[in-house]
Amino acid sequence: MYLNKYYKFAGFVVLALMLGGVLAVAVSEVHSFDVFWQLQSGRYMWENGSFIRTDLFTLKPDSPRYEHSWLHDLILFWTYQIAGYGGISVLKGVLVFATGAILVLVAKIRESSWAATALVFPVFMFTSGGWLERPQLWTFLLFALFVLVLEVACRRRSWLILWVFPLAVMWANLHAGSVLAIALTGAYLVGNFADGIIRKSFDRGLMIKLASALGLICTAAFATPYPEKLLNTLLFSTKLGAKVDASGKITGRSVAVFNMDWTPTTFQTEPTFFYALGVVVVIMLLGWRRLNLADVCLLAGLTLMGMKLVRHIPFFYMGALAIIPAYLDAAARPVIDRMPSPARILGWVVCLVCALWMFWIAGQPLYKTYGSFNRGLRTWHYPIEAAEFIDQNKLAANLYNTYDWGGYLAWKLFPDYSVFWDGRQTSKKMFDLGWTVMAGKPEWQEILDTFDVKTIVTRASTIDTGQRYPLLDRLRKSENWFLVFNDESSMIFVKRGSMPEAWMQKHVRPKRMMDDTILAEALLMVKVNPKRYMAWWEMSQIFLKRKDYKGALVTIRQHIARSPRPHPQALKIRDQLEQHLKKVSQQKQQSQK
Repeated sequence: MYLNKYYKFAGFVVLALMLGGVLAVAVSEVHSFDVFWQLQSGRYMWENGSFIRTDLFTLKPDSPRYEHSWLHDLILFWTYQIAGYGGISVLKGVLVFATGAILVLVAKIRESSWAATALVFPVFMFTSGGWLERPQLWTFLLFALFVLVLEVACRRRSWLILWVFPLAVMWANLHAGSVLAIALTGAYLVGNFADGIIRKSFDRGLMIKLASALGLICTAAFATPYPEKLLNTLLFSTKLGAKVDASGKITGRSVAVFNMDWTPTTFQTEPTFFYALGVVVVIMLLGWRRLNLADVCLLAGLTLMGMKLVRHIPFFYMGALAIIPAYLDAAARPVIDRMPSPARILGWVVCLVCALWMFWIAGQPLYKTYGSFNRGLRTWHYPIEAAEFIDQNKLAANLYNTYDWGGYLAWKLFPDYSVFWDGRQTSKKMFDLGWTVMAGKPEWQEILDTFDVKTIVTRASTIDTGQRYPLLDRLRKSENWFLVFNDESSMIFVKRGSMPEAWMQKHVRPKRMMDDTILAEALLMVKVNPKRYMAWWEMSQIFLKRKDYKGALVTIRQHIARSPRPHPQALKIRDQLEQHLKKVSQQKQQSQK
């Protein structure tokens, strides 16, 4: 009895330490691009007392806009008003921490041991791709709460299940991911129905409760300012994301192809997911004595979601944390029962040590990237000084901006300026036009003229791979656009004749300074994520231009090592640099002799 209490206490401490580690890295600097159009939306709704129904911050203000995360927007704005960006950092960390803690609670309600729960917990770290200041965090939390309520209600055969209704109402107004509530409840309904039939222990009362809960959830989905959009949301959820063809090329609608959120899942991009899936299947097979078809339905559904889109994979990991510890216990029970007491103690210690070790391995990359309890704003991620420059100098409207900066510029400059587009661009036409300009297509100038754009605010490179925007090459060669501002990540160009001549003479900068920004942002990008292989390529090209051949060789080697498909000239340039530097070294040695 004494040892059993000691086991429980030590297991609790280990899980508490891991949850504390999650909180430490989850409380990190604000670095999501969407956070600012959400802040601006929250401010607009709060100050005007009305919901947003059109894309009113952009140059297409009459385009319909469905602000499905309106409640999140208001909470975000209130948090900012009270505690600034640091408060948003803390809110993010608390939501992530609460999600993990609730999933641990679910595992314990399912009678999982502390050791098994601790061994599975490191998988929660793989949800970190979604730890951003975005409404998805509410979906994480409410997913965990729904699983908790469903588990408790099914075990107790209780009408506690009716708590899903207020939770579903809240979820429907926080994020469109609330459609997941229907799937979750449906999985429990179908799984328990099938389990009852197979085991010949059909519980009619439980089926009535689950069916009632499902009906209430469907009703709750209409309790939003946009009830007419529910059907579109349900239909659109099945069509989300791009697809990968036989050649490995990503295809689909432009808004899906170029949106990192909607990246299709492949083994090449997400091997950890497929390995984890294999481990989950093996553990469930080994723990077959514990098998429950509701668990199978839940994890099968989450697996299908994860196989479709990268953004859905975290739900599989969360489901695994809640469900799999019980199966791990069931798989280990026959072995444990045959072990002598000293061996059990040793095995228990080894389990907890392994859990901490796996958590450390999974958490190290996050700690290196985010540190611990870092609050505030990741300043280089946003055009802070660029927005101030526009405002102070009253640059001519209209603006063209890169896609991910539309939210910040709207937050700082609306209503004096409307942005070309932002992260909630719902008009396919505007998205296609905006991307055509960013890609530097032949019609780029014609599109800007159509919208009477006189000022361009752009970052240097794409946020996913670090590739230089082709638009920069067009601007560098154009005689109609002048560089008037640049810093470590942003550049501002104004059109000829848009500002007084005296102002232009004072502020125009040589376009060779564009390379300073490209290089600076590339360095910042690889510091945060060295896998941005095109950032290494862009650095190598600038080093070559500046005849820094050692720097060029280092960066081009990194590009080749990290790129799935290196630039066609990369290997040739690397070989030439190696030969040149070897020759220079030999000449230096001979001169010293």
